[in-house]
Amino acid sequence: MSSPYYSDDAEERARRVELILMDVDGVMTDGRILLIPSQLIPNQQGEPQEVKMFDVGDGVGISFVHRVGLRTGIITGRRSESVTARAKELGMEIVEQGSWNKLETYEKVRAAVKLEDSRIAYIGDDLQDLPVLRRVGFAVGPANAQAEIKEVCHMVTRREGGRGAVREALDFILRAQGKWDQIMERYRV
Repeated sequence: MSSPYYSDDAEERARRVELILMDVDGVMTDGRILLIPSQLIPNQQGEPQEVKMFDVGDGVGISFVHRVGLRTGIITGRRSESVTARAKELGMEIVEQGSWNKLETYEKVRAAVKLEDSRIAYIGDDLQDLPVLRRVGFAVGPANAQAEIKEVCHMVTRREGGRGAVREALDFILRAQGKWDQIMERYRV
């Protein structure tokens, strides 16, 4: 694990967040994609099935932010039934797949949710995420993000994508907003 990075105003920015958007490959997953031939898992299209591995701790973090009224969503370039299923399972409000112009998709989402950039966080790891990371109020990159991504982020996590980076970022937001004790109440004996 690498050392985390926080800008001087990271906590202040995290306090304002109402919506957390994130990429999938390299953020919610470790970036690897498993393609299973249709002969092994038959489907109507006769095409290989795409399978992704998600970190369970990230899912717990998403459930925590939902519990305190924060919203979540996905903006990803690929289309995958695995992403659709995981987002549904976690109750994620926004699922934008097949987005090759993430800034355009972000603008559409921002208008629909009626939030200012300063109220939105985005977690991204690669160059296609750069325009969105430059716009949002709280930009986060996982430890495995490209150097150009890390340069514009207010937080770079200690953990890598698909290995707890999302959870680390969400926990930081919850603590900055003073909502961590509300989460912990359920688990105190």
